[in-house]
Parts: sequence; C-alpha cells; structure tokens
Amino acid sequence: MFKRIFLPFLLLSATTMMAAETVTEYILDTVDSGEGSWPCLFYELNYNADIALADKAKWYSLDEDESYWREGRGPFSIDANKFLVTQWQSTVHPILIRRHFTLTPDDLLKIEVGTVNLTYSYDENPVFWLNGTRLVSAKGWNDENYATFRLPNVRKKLLAEGDNVLCVSLQQGAGGGHIDFGLSVTYDPLHTDLNSSAASDPADNTVYNLLGQRLSNHDSHKGIVITNGKKILLK
Repeated sequence: MFKRIFLPFLLLSATTMMAAETVTEYILDTVDSGEGSWPCLFYELNYNADIALADKAKWYSLDEDESYWREGRGPFSIDANKFLVTQWQSTVHPILIRRHFTLTPDDLLKIEVGTVNLTYSYDENPVFWLNGTRLVSAKGWNDENYATFRLPNVRKKLLAEGDNVLCVSLQQGAGGGHIDFGLSVTYDPLHTDLNSSAASDPADNTVYNLLGQRLSNHDSHKGIVITNGKKILLK
C-alpha cells in the first residue's frame, strides 16, 4: 500500500538484481512529500484542559468510537499561507486528529529491515500516538519547518498487519496554528539479514516470499522475493 517516492534504477532478471539502492516510501503522506492533502478524522475541543480528559478516555486507541468524528483533509491551519487545506480555528480550539492506514505482510517486512520516520510541522505542542501508545511530543512550534522522529525498534513493533492509526493532539494558542504529519520507511531491497527458509538452498529455483512461503503463481506477485538463493524485486 506504500507509495514509492524515490525509485532507484533497477535492472531485473529472473534471478538477479544488477543495481539497487535504498528506497523511501510513504506510509502516510505529507504535503511536503508532493502527494497533496490527506484524509483524516478530526475533533475540535473547547479548551486545552480538555485534551487531558480526552486522553483519559483513550481517544487515540484503535477501538475509539468514531461515529461523532468529522471527516476532513489535512493539513490543518488558520493561515491560508501555511499548509491550509482545512480551516482550523487554532486561536480558539485545540484539535484531535486520527489517520488510519493499512499494512500488508510485505509492508511489515520493509518496516522490519528499514528505518521508519515520523515527519511533522506543527503549531503548537503536539502529542503523537501510534495504535494507542504515546510516540513523541514537542513544545511550542516549528514554523514551516519539519521535525523528524525516528521510531526505535520497540516502537516499530507497534505497527501491525491490517488497520493502524496515527493520532495527534494540538493545543490552541494566541497566534496561528497548523499541522502536517506523515510516516515513511526507508529500506534496502537487497537486505540480507532477513530470516527465510528459502534462502538456505542456493540450487532451489522455486520462488518464495520473505516468510519462506512458496509462491505457486509468482507471475502476479509484486515485491521482494527469493529465488535461487537470491533476493529480487518483482515489479
């Protein structure tokens, strides 16, 4: 489900990859990635103190009742010159935002061997949550710049097959406010540290996925596979 942002020049045959570099793919876009606005659910609170009350109710969990949330598109801003897609009256109301995304087993393999980054431009005092666990927070604002938080391995394990949700809360302030945030993964398609039973037999011409499962119809398969003891990328 990832969108490829930087694609290296690859020469592929049935069993070899002649050239490869790391690639970066977005799990969740930002406007800075060039992919435009992004869908989400959001809720505006009355006071900053209400964020703590919402936290106690675990608004950031996967099983949150979303029937009373509003559908919107990010990024959010009070200023038409700063990322404005959805108007957010940030001088009056704090805001809660939920972004759902789906991961496949192939996505998780890339995440396992790669680097996952949260990228965010904010105003003000954001707190991020991933699948119900607090991820990172920041004080104040960073104007139109982007901060980057690299997920440690223990936090990468929060990502799961199927539905996931990345959430953020922001406080209202006296000045303007905005938020743009996303997730990306950078990985090496030729990573050799993955465990696979298929890699143990160099003479085996059968095609396997990286879980060691035989692919009977590999012509329709896309992604990293193993054949003849080597990893290749099928497009």
